[in-house]
Amino acid sequence: MRCIALTLVTTLFFVGCATKPKKQIFLQNMPAWMIEDRSMYVTQGIDSSHVINGQVERSEGIARERARFRVAIHIANKIKDIYTASQNAEQKPFDAEIFKEITQAIAASLNKEVQLGEYINPNNHEVFMLVRVDGYNSERLEKRLLNIDALQADTVKKIMDQVKKIFNDVVLSEDAATEHDFTKERGGH
Repeated sequence: MRCIALTLVTTLFFVGCATKPKKQIFLQNMPAWMIEDRSMYVTQGIDSSHVINGQVERSEGIARERARFRVAIHIANKIKDIYTASQNAEQKPFDAEIFKEITQAIAASLNKEVQLGEYINPNNHEVFMLVRVDGYNSERLEKRLLNIDALQADTVKKIMDQVKKIFNDVVLSEDAATEHDFTKERGGH
């Protein structure tokens, strides 16, 4: 029994040691944004697309559009409580299909994305794209939300207010980051 336990521990030790260099090599040229926790950046999205038949530009476009849709998903997840509360108030169950429509309405209202990063994995030729969306068209969002029959007008207003708040908070945090630069070059200690 002791021999088996010792063999298992030794094997696990060697397997653990053997995979660490492989992991370091795999992550070696990967940009930081690929491995960081970026969940706090609601208006940023990362997604990917495989390069097929050498069509890199096409794959970049697909990855960019998917990353942009990922932003809509992030925003929708931030407003999920509003939708859930309105459904509860009307004594209706959460409807995933309606929530998908809300997410699609948000996606359709997003302004053009800004590409922040791109990485092509040399191992499998997959293009990863990091984008940020700086704004949205509130009229388009409202129109799309009002077209969802199951949503009440007050729910649409609450969703609109929350999406506006999300983008305003991003602007405020970006302003704070640029206005309060306390590096030595800017007079800090």
